[in-house]
Amino acid sequence: MRRAQLPILIALVATLAPTPALAQGLPPYLPVNPLLTSRSGVYFQPYLDPKPGWRVRMLLDYASAVEFSSNPSASLVLDGELLRLDATVSRDVGTGFVGAALGLNGAYNGFLDGFLDWYHDLTGLRVAAREVRPRNQFDYAIALPNGDSLTREASSAFLGDLRLFGGLRHSRVWQTVLAVTLPTSTGPTGYGKGATSLSAVTTLRSRSDRRVVVEGSMGLGYTPAHGDLAELQREWFHSASLGARLRFWGKQAAFVNVFYQSSNYQGTTLRPLDQRELTIDYGFLLKARRGPEWFLGMTEDLEPNGPAIDLSFRIGARW
Repeated sequence: MRRAQLPILIALVATLAPTPALAQGLPPYLPVNPLLTSRSGVYFQPYLDPKPGWRVRMLLDYASAVEFSSNPSASLVLDGELLRLDATVSRDVGTGFVGAALGLNGAYNGFLDGFLDWYHDLTGLRVAAREVRPRNQFDYAIALPNGDSLTREASSAFLGDLRLFGGLRHSRVWQTVLAVTLPTSTGPTGYGKGATSLSAVTTLRSRSDRRVVVEGSMGLGYTPAHGDLAELQREWFHSASLGARLRFWGKQAAFVNVFYQSSNYQGTTLRPLDQRELTIDYGFLLKARRGPEWFLGMTEDLEPNGPAIDLSFRIGARW
């Protein structure tokens, strides 16, 4: 399986390459799927080393979503392409830091379906939803067992929810971050949370001067039930992650990170809503002598198996 082979391939490249240089942390991971972002505020926050002045991070995610699930009493379709340009600024305060993040989002018909069909044929991966959905045509609709039907609209550009956060470094390898997400989204219903959300994530990492740096996290979040799916929404969420940065030359590195999140809904009878999410995030961290550190990567959903984010391309920079 290509997903099982990827960490082995990265590890092999890292083993063959020369040493020195300081480590770089993993990139952050924030779900882009609106079924998740409209409810939970949990995410992966890598350890932030002390640094004078402001930190700035720009992260662009462009994802192809193909959620398609149905049974005799309910159905869900989410077929489209999703964009998020997330801008984050933070600054150290004592032994901790404070910061804010805001995203510019979009949901479109898209253009990637033909490429992804070719990619699936090449790799032998079968995505059943792609075989029944028309190419490059947006649809986001939910039919529930109680007879309610909801339709979400596409939107070319809108602001996401504002996230304010503060972190405390307990030691050189352990930090905890508290975050509050404010309902500032200007997008259509179904993309923003519509309510204030709280989350906490604690992150542990191995020593940062090694060739291989491992980071793991555990998170807890709370979002009050709100809106047209309130009766089916969970209010408490938890997350966990485990990943590694593998330095293969100077400050250049490869990374892989697996992120788990508990389900956002209950009793809908639809697997993409009632089931946990498991995502793999992988790629490269590139640093020139001057300028920002760049990260290039992709994310794919491992669970739910079948109806999930098909593929998300990521490019970002941090100063």
